[in-house]
Amino acid sequence: MTKIKICGITRAKDALAAALAGADALGFNFSRKSPRCIDADTARDIIAGLPPLVTPVGIFVEQAPEEINNICQHCGLQIAQLHSDDYDAEQTQQIEGVRVIRVFRPGPGFSIEEVEKYAEETGCRGFLFDAFSPEMAGGTGKTIESSTASMLFEQTREFGWALLAGGLNPENVADAVRLVRPWGVDTASGVESSPGVKDHKKIADFIRAVREADRSFTSDG
Repeated sequence: MTKIKICGITRAKDALAAALAGADALGFNFSRKSPRCIDADTARDIIAGLPPLVTPVGIFVEQAPEEINNICQHCGLQIAQLHSDDYDAEQTQQIEGVRVIRVFRPGPGFSIEEVEKYAEETGCRGFLFDAFSPEMAGGTGKTIESSTASMLFEQTREFGWALLAGGLNPENVADAVRLVRPWGVDTASGVESSPGVKDHKKIADFIRAVREADRSFTSDG
């Protein structure tokens, strides 16, 4: 089944609603520039209350590896999601105790060779493709063009596991899953009533749409 990550969690009741609806992972954004920014103590309290088998992921944009390590350890995070081109192979290899998901935003001149080279240099096998925007590192609500996304995911399967992000919501995620066949999907703004405040019905509808798309593959044989 397609893995589902609900990102930009800032409230315990939203985390629990997502977990109970069937989310596989929850994202906690530590970028000070994000409207979904959460402090480490609040994230730690929310994560401590999560049910088993729900994976907490930290989103990092401007933090150095040492700070990332400290936050991950303090909060009980299992994955560090790196959202900046500044996170090169050397910096990635300084991150300890957690697995890494590296975010790539396919913009002008982007090549899948960038991803493959990074994988070879770091051993990282987890990736997330998000829509490119010069203004924000993520959570913009913009989408990746479907043919571009399909090509990226087809090529990435040879050396890693990738999630699709960028403008996904309950209305379009099923088509995205059927067209792109990503290993996982990620949404933040697509299930919100306002930045950082989740709409529980939208979360449930989003997860239901993904599972219906998954079932269509089975019924197609």
